[in-house]
Amino acid sequence: MAEMKSTVENRIQTDPLVISDSFEGYSLTYFNLPLHYRDDLQSVLIPYGFVQDRIEALANQIFADLHINLPEQLICLCVLKGGYRFFSDLVSKIQLNNRLHNRRSLPMSLEFIRTQNQPNGQLEIIGLSDLHRLKNRNILIIQDIIDTSSRVEILKQKLEDFQPKSMHVVSLFKKRQSDKDCIFKPDYCGFEIPDHFVVGYALDHNEYFRDLEHICILKESAVSKYKIIDKRFAE
Repeated sequence: MAEMKSTVENRIQTDPLVISDSFEGYSLTYFNLPLHYRDDLQSVLIPYGFVQDRIEALANQIFADLHINLPEQLICLCVLKGGYRFFSDLVSKIQLNNRLHNRRSLPMSLEFIRTQNQPNGQLEIIGLSDLHRLKNRNILIIQDIIDTSSRVEILKQKLEDFQPKSMHVVSLFKKRQSDKDCIFKPDYCGFEIPDHFVVGYALDHNEYFRDLEHICILKESAVSKYKIIDKRFAE
């Protein structure tokens, strides 16, 4: 009984760590930031080290939850572009679990996709040449941020058409937006954040700020400063 109680207490939270609407972030003066971005940032919402610690916790829980043995593999599906940093760090921390545990492991294969909304409302998946390969496979969709339910929910539904054996979604962030419904709940989530314009850790604004380590709140003046003028360069 004592061992069971200890197991329950030690289980890592897979629900997001909620950052309240009243929290405006930490002062920039406490952090090393690139000179080329300092004037564009309002504050640091989540420091890089905090992000890494939360990713480690998610990796540990995914390793504990998903029991897959060779010749099967967990297909780790990275949703580009913003998800590449989270994907890389999450997979690395799962691999660390594989090295540290000698009684079990979690074999993985890595795939990369991009999604694009079509004029007819359909979601196009770019990257995997043959989606039928997903049949009877175990899939982990790795997403950077969920701010509306539609795209990730449609992606999951589209992949379900190919009859995977199992499918889970992990997202580093889920954003609360008062003017949009976001009822999709990922299986694993790092943080639930307020409705701020956030950048850093591969989250961008028109391809800027991906090289910023911390998760920062962008100033309103920077939103217009980095506005795309030529639509040919917009995704």
